Amino acid sequence: MLDFSSANLRKLALTWVGNKNRYEGVVIPKQTLVPVYDMAHELLIAAMLKPFEKTEEFFYFHHEEDVSNHPVYQCCHSIFEDPENLNEQAGKLSQLLYEHCEVPKINGGEFFVTYFEDLLLGDEPVQAIGLWKIQSREPYLKTERTAESFALNVLEGIPTGKPEVCAVIFNLDEAEGYRICVVDSVTKKDERSFWKDAFLRLRPIEDNYFNTRHYISLSSEFITQKLPRSFGMDRTDQIDLLNRSAEYFKENEHFEMDDFAGNLFPEEEQREAFKDFREEYSKAYAVPLEDKFDISNQAVKKEMKVLKSVIKLDKNFHIYVHGRRDLIERGFDDDKGKKYYKVWFDDEE
Repeated sequence: MLDFSSANLRKLALTWVGNKNRYEGVVIPKQTLVPVYDMAHELLIAAMLKPFEKTEEFFYFHHEEDVSNHPVYQCCHSIFEDPENLNEQAGKLSQLLYEHCEVPKINGGEFFVTYFEDLLLGDEPVQAIGLWKIQSREPYLKTERTAESFALNVLEGIPTGKPEVCAVIFNLDEAEGYRICVVDSVTKKDERSFWKDAFLRLRPIEDNYFNTRHYISLSSEFITQKLPRSFGMDRTDQIDLLNRSAEYFKENEHFEMDDFAGNLFPEEEQREAFKDFREEYSKAYAVPLEDKFDISNQAVKKEMKVLKSVIKLDKNFHIYVHGRRDLIERGFDDDKGKKYYKVWFDDEE
């Protein structure tokens, strides 16, 4: 958990990065450093750091040969070595970012490079670098008062809520590629991210969050794809397993592979199939998975939508099933020539 209550924004550099596909260029003033006054200091700290206050998902810079060859890593390393390098490195980072701003939906905007001190990550004091690219502006109202009347103007400004693209690089785990948390709300789930994948080029840290997220994902894939094909399992039984899988992650603090498989799959053949599928998943996605780890509650909250317990019937009905497999029955009506579900309940809300 990140504690920024005593954080100090030591330095701030500001440039402007446009869309390369529209030939908008980069604006790097001779002096990129910007003085920060008290009110702006508090706003900037909250805007850049609050989104990461409870984060448990972390990344490292990644390079195929050696992380020391990663250009953004090199810039950050230079700043950590001497914060006086921030002015020069902000210009380099702006040019690097511009090379990846080619997708039409990427807007030109201010690019902040900040240097923080006195952050607490867990209980450990740490320095950090913040990178924040402005993608859109928000209108706001400004009133001007004279003795005779008020005037009302509409202006545009930088939003100080949750940033659309932002990253915080902590001065930890230097040899592995620095510990990093990131926000990217511009890129859709299945798209390659200009921010996280192209500019920052990150790889996830293989920790409790990582393991929890992937086990939820592979459990969903196994239950909804593998079991119907291999064991002829119908949708109601799949829903029951999805619910029980969700309960396991919500109600337990620790994950154990054998315990999880034994709880969900009473038949030995299904348990072995799940373990084999785990190996297939691990190879397919190139993700090493632990047999035992502490379950990350934040990963559970974020990924639980994967374990959807919905039965979709043509375009007419959706049945949301939250438990009690014994209170739902599937059948076929010969007279109507249609399938049906029968459910039992006590009260109607």
